[in-house]
Amino acid sequence: MTPSLRTLKHWNQWLTQQFLGCDLLAAERKMLTRLLHNHFGKHALLIGVPHQVDLLSTSQLPSRFLVSPMAHHAKMPGLIESDFYELPIITGSIDLVLLPHTLEFIDNPRQLLAEACRIVKPEGLIVICGFNPYGMWSMKKIIKKNKEVPWSSHSIPANKIKSWLHLADFQLEKQKYFLFRPPINQKTIYHKLHFLERFGKYCYPLLGSVYIVLARAKVVPLTPIRLKWKQELSKVSIPTSISGHIAW
Repeated sequence: MTPSLRTLKHWNQWLTQQFLGCDLLAAERKMLTRLLHNHFGKHALLIGVPHQVDLLSTSQLPSRFLVSPMAHHAKMPGLIESDFYELPIITGSIDLVLLPHTLEFIDNPRQLLAEACRIVKPEGLIVICGFNPYGMWSMKKIIKKNKEVPWSSHSIPANKIKSWLHLADFQLEKQKYFLFRPPINQKTIYHKLHFLERFGKYCYPLLGSVYIVLARAKVVPLTPIRLKWKQELSKVSIPTSISGHIAW
């Protein structure tokens, strides 16, 4: 098993075996439901791990698929086993692409993002979830000696993600930060700090532990080309003395 695949496997397990992972999924599901309720189309695609498949239900699109190199570990409909760097999807065929933290657990996030942008339809959406390097969870990552998942992730600032999307001709539509509580392992104390979510939203909104960036693929307008006729008409003279009618 390659290092990236091993990390993805641990990440997949952490999402459901740790209460912080379950809370993260619940918070992202709630936020995505709010952001995607007005987006329509047909095909939605999530690029990630099997335990994130429920995030697809936040959209109203009827055809939903998951692309993951771990597809053989779970039997579920709409699951495509594929390498992240060469997606087996037709260019410009997907209305919605979700990347929930996937860029942070692979070796070449720029290449995956380019592939994800390639398959989005004109006017389609790409949604990226990431750990904020300046949030509470990343602060624990700095002081934590044991670099286990998710603290082993390579946090990518939202500004860098937006820069990459801009180069791919995507236009930013929305950006949200959430999860302002510190990642305390004691479940009871963690839930008692729920008030920090509302407090942080208004007092320090850019310090949320997780961000969501939503961008839309631009439509390149077709510029009509005006043809300029440069060929001169042949100089043919018709004698005016010809009697009769000229047949066209």
